[in-house]
Amino acid sequence: MRARDLFGVAVRCFGIWNMTQAAYWAFYAAMKFNPTFGNPKIPQEEDMAIAMFYFALGLVLLILADPIVRAVYGAQIPSAMRTSEQDSGEPPA
Repeated sequence: MRARDLFGVAVRCFGIWNMTQAAYWAFYAAMKFNPTFGNPKIPQEEDMAIAMFYFALGLVLLILADPIVRAVYGAQIPSAMRTSEQDSGEPPA
């Protein structure tokens, strides 16, 4: 695996992590229906806003993982060109 592939995996993993954070905050907000649970000084709407932020961020990272990798590493070189340049011993342009 090349660095660009590992970066793509890392972006997707970070997106999944954000989705799990969204589930955590949504569950925490849902549990606040019981008045004895959680911090009563933080309203339930704020917890839901945090959950929606994490959900949106995770969704964006999962959907746009390939464009993010392309923006960071540039366009991918086709494998046929990459192997022919490596075989000839010439440095890529």
